Amino acid sequence: MTMTSKEIVRRTIHHQDHPRIAWDFATVSDLKHVGTVRLINKETEPFYKWGYYPELQKKANFMNGEVCMDVYGNILGRLNGITKGECVLGALESGLEDIDKYSFPQIDLAFTEKVKAENNFKDCDKYVLSGLPFGVFSTLRDLRLMVNALMDIAADPELVENYLEKFAQFAVKLVDLAGDCGVDGVMIADDWGMQDSPFISPNSFAKLFKPVYKKITDACHNRGMDFLLHSCGYVLPLVPHELEAGIDVFQFDQPEAAGSEMWARDFGDKAAFYSPVDIQKILPTGDRELIETTAYNMVTNFKKYGGSLIAKDYPDYPSVGVKPEWATWARDVILKNSDMK
Repeated sequence: MTMTSKEIVRRTIHHQDHPRIAWDFATVSDLKHVGTVRLINKETEPFYKWGYYPELQKKANFMNGEVCMDVYGNILGRLNGITKGECVLGALESGLEDIDKYSFPQIDLAFTEKVKAENNFKDCDKYVLSGLPFGVFSTLRDLRLMVNALMDIAADPELVENYLEKFAQFAVKLVDLAGDCGVDGVMIADDWGMQDSPFISPNSFAKLFKPVYKKITDACHNRGMDFLLHSCGYVLPLVPHELEAGIDVFQFDQPEAAGSEMWARDFGDKAAFYSPVDIQKILPTGDRELIETTAYNMVTNFKKYGGSLIAKDYPDYPSVGVKPEWATWARDVILKNSDMK
């Protein structure tokens, strides 16, 4: 009996026998990506698009570049129009003491109802994945700015806990709405790592953030959904806590930061991994032998330790200096060697 794409991905995530490595490539994919939740903020809506808004530029003291405002009320800035930008003035930069005066964005319930009415994701042959518009750390990082968020974690953990309690209630609402739509899994983006260490200590993560992740993953699992976490950088010291919090799949764009062989050997029976060939150390080199060898080793190591890999393309190769043919070299090797036999 031939398995559907949905079954292959589900069995990959839940460590059950499956015929081949799962794929999410531009040319062939076992996944269907959908939007189920949309946030709105009438006050910031006029500034969603990048532009030169004097009132925002002056407020953020960012006069030489483009700015925009996100649904959370943060002002983002960028130079030369070539990046996704970075927060230059957080909506809670004044301090987490003001959390009781702050309102998280409104949820566009009509959007979710429209998605439900127009789709039957339960019967889709592909694994239906919905990205959600929040991150546990990244939302805090932008609301406070990175330097302030890190200082809060070190110096005022009680304030962070108070903020996270309110944030968790907001996040669980979004998870439940995705569940109402019948998707198979949800994914959020939370970058936790620098090049050689996480931003915070494992102890701080366990005390402050693991309980929030647990509430979110419990909400997912109660609705029969998997929880996928995108995170960049060297995050290995946090992974044991993240597993205890219930993360099902790690989406790493830099699997070689710690080593794809290690991920497969040490964690392949505890989680699944959703990754391209490394977009920092490997693909940008343009070295065909290195790219093909790394792709081969990645896919064969995961097969050796149970096959808990969903191999994927990076969604924006030009932004990381990767030419299409370089990505094709990696993709072709993985497709050729995906059979679990």
